[in-house]
Amino acid sequence: MRSMATKCFFFCYRALRFLALRLLPRTLIDPRRAANMLLRRYAPEFSGDIVNVSGWDDRDGEGGYYRDYFTNKKRYVVTNAPTDIKGVGSMAGSAVLEFGLDLERPLPPEFAGKFDVVLNISTLEHVQNIEEAFKSICMMSRDALVVVIPSIQQIHIADYGDYWRLTPLGLAKLLQKNGFTPLVIKANDQPFNPIYTFALGVRDAEKYKEKIPTAIDLQMGAALFGSSLKERFVAQLLKQ
Repeated sequence: MRSMATKCFFFCYRALRFLALRLLPRTLIDPRRAANMLLRRYAPEFSGDIVNVSGWDDRDGEGGYYRDYFTNKKRYVVTNAPTDIKGVGSMAGSAVLEFGLDLERPLPPEFAGKFDVVLNISTLEHVQNIEEAFKSICMMSRDALVVVIPSIQQIHIADYGDYWRLTPLGLAKLLQKNGFTPLVIKANDQPFNPIYTFALGVRDAEKYKEKIPTAIDLQMGAALFGSSLKERFVAQLLKQ
């Protein structure tokens, strides 16, 4: 009886999920679209040299390219790892400059402080030494860092490993640890699909005080499990 009840509950949830994925806004349900929506909002505030680290062919999953989000860029570059899968050579024929960069290795000195803005979309979960990789992409940036990483998601890549999930707070603390002030932290919190966290951090918060209002939302998983996290605790958590 218990087994049958469990199967019925699972079936009902999957049926509800089937409907939700087709009826609810894609910018909520689809984690990539949710992150893209936020990136479109903030990318025009940045200028200078932009790099998409481990950016494959720079496609945004919606038929567009991330380079087009940064309307005030001076130069746009993509780096990829020296691998056969989504590696160096992915930008061939695009007229976009591509560099080889392996996040599993120490950052080459010539990349330190080379870019104004560093973008990294859903790749850090595939790097075994994630803290060193995060440190490397921070070292590359003179001004700002935008990172998107899964917080709740099934194992999704077998070819080169899938090792990590970060909470919004964990991502905020990594930004702080590497000299950045978190300005925007937001997860597409909902109970039907993977949850990604979007994080935007800057080296000089005063520079963006009038351009980008601070919006730190550390909720993640509340739509499924509820939460005891209160807004008044956010500042305290970020100071610990």
